[in-house]
Amino acid sequence: MHTQLCAIKGSRDGLVVTINDAAQFSAVLDALEKQLIASESFFQGSTAKLMVREGALTADQLDAIERLINRHGMTLDRRPPSWGLPSNREPEPRPQGSALEENTLLVKRTIRSGQRLHYDGNVVVMGDVNPGAEIVCTGDILVLGSLRGVAHAGAEGKLDAIVFAFRLEPTQLRIAHLISRAPDEKLPQPEGPEIARVVGDRIQLSVYNH
Repeated sequence: MHTQLCAIKGSRDGLVVTINDAAQFSAVLDALEKQLIASESFFQGSTAKLMVREGALTADQLDAIERLINRHGMTLDRRPPSWGLPSNREPEPRPQGSALEENTLLVKRTIRSGQRLHYDGNVVVMGDVNPGAEIVCTGDILVLGSLRGVAHAGAEGKLDAIVFAFRLEPTQLRIAHLISRAPDEKLPQPEGPEIARVVGDRIQLSVYNH
């Protein structure tokens, strides 16, 4: 998302705060704070590196970013990401056709009512998504538990995004621009994990087969 002033993304180095234009530093700082607030406590305890695409940051500006990140429970690693450094090595190959082809955020906790997670990439939750919780991301959503909140995958129009859960009971399910709501009647418990994907012009739920 290069139109953004900044973005928090996952990489093989962990979380990376990418600044697209250092010249707009005040606006960058505001945008970064909004992203940290929107992500609630999901980034707490993590370490982030910094990548500047255009321009350069002064020492004072770098200190300001570190103070902001620290206020939200994160630590700034001032060493640049390995993939942001000049190198004669070929980039490391990544598995094809997997979630690793995009940025993926791993959440090792249950997302509780009132919590909202917005992310540019895929989201994997090792826990439940409770009613009243919300996940919105541009990629896939995988929940290794029960999904009973709101889930919006492929939020920027990615029609081949999926939503996977061990128990798929969302109050609202969205993929790209399509919306599916929970049925009024209670359905029988499925025989295994479920997956939602776009088929034709609607969202289809089915039991996941390996």
